[in-house]
Amino acid sequence: MDKKAVLLIIIILALVGAGVYVNVRAQMAKDFSKIPSKVELSRNFQRWITNLKNNKVDVSADDFKMTEENEIYNSVWMKVYSMDDPEKKKLYDDTIANSQNIKKIVWSPSNREFIDYRFEVRAEYQPEDVRFFGQKEDKIIDARVVSCKKEANCYFDRAYFLDNDVFIISEISRNIKRDDPNTVACTVDSLCTYTIKLHVIDLTRNSRYVYESKPFDVVLLALIPEL
Repeated sequence: MDKKAVLLIIIILALVGAGVYVNVRAQMAKDFSKIPSKVELSRNFQRWITNLKNNKVDVSADDFKMTEENEIYNSVWMKVYSMDDPEKKKLYDDTIANSQNIKKIVWSPSNREFIDYRFEVRAEYQPEDVRFFGQKEDKIIDARVVSCKKEANCYFDRAYFLDNDVFIISEISRNIKRDDPNTVACTVDSLCTYTIKLHVIDLTRNSRYVYESKPFDVVLLALIPEL
C-alpha cells in the first residue's frame, strides 16, 4: 500500500471519528438540556406534575429546559463540621431529633439527611431559602441549597429524594431577572406571570441543575392551597 493510500485511510478514519464525536456531543447536549429521565420517570415527579395539571397549570416535562448549573459546596452557602467533634455531634443529634414529623421537612432514604423547605424564618434561614442538613460519611453538612429573590414571590411547593445523594426541589416564582433593579412589584393576590423551576441537586457531583418551564399566568395565593 503506497503512502497516498495510507494517508487517505487515516483522513477517512479521522473524519469518521470526528463525526461520531460531534454526534455524541450533540446527543449529550440535547439530553442534558432536558429533565433527566430518572427524574421524569420517578413516581414523585409524575404525581407532582399530574397535580399541577389538575389545578390548571398546563406544563409537561418537555416544557422544562435547563437554564443554570451551579456548585453546591461553597463556603458562602454551607457549613461543614466533623462528626468527631462531640459538640457538633450533639448539634447533629439534636437537629435530627427536633426535625421529626414536621410538614415540609422531607427525609432521605437513610434518614440521616433532610430538606427543609418551609416558607418561614428558621434561625438564619429565610422563607426564600431551602435548607439541606445531614451526615455525609464523617461530616455534618448544613447548607442553603436554593435561594430566590423575595420580589419573585417564590414558593417551594415540593421536595423529595431520588436517593441519598440526589434530591429535587420545585419552585414557583415570577419570571424576573435576579439582579434587575427595575423589577415591578406584583403581589401574590394579583394575576402575575410565573415559571416553575425544578432544582435537581446531586451531592456526589457537587451540582445543582435548574430546569425552567414556559411562563404562565396565575394568582399565586389562589394556587398555593391546591398544591
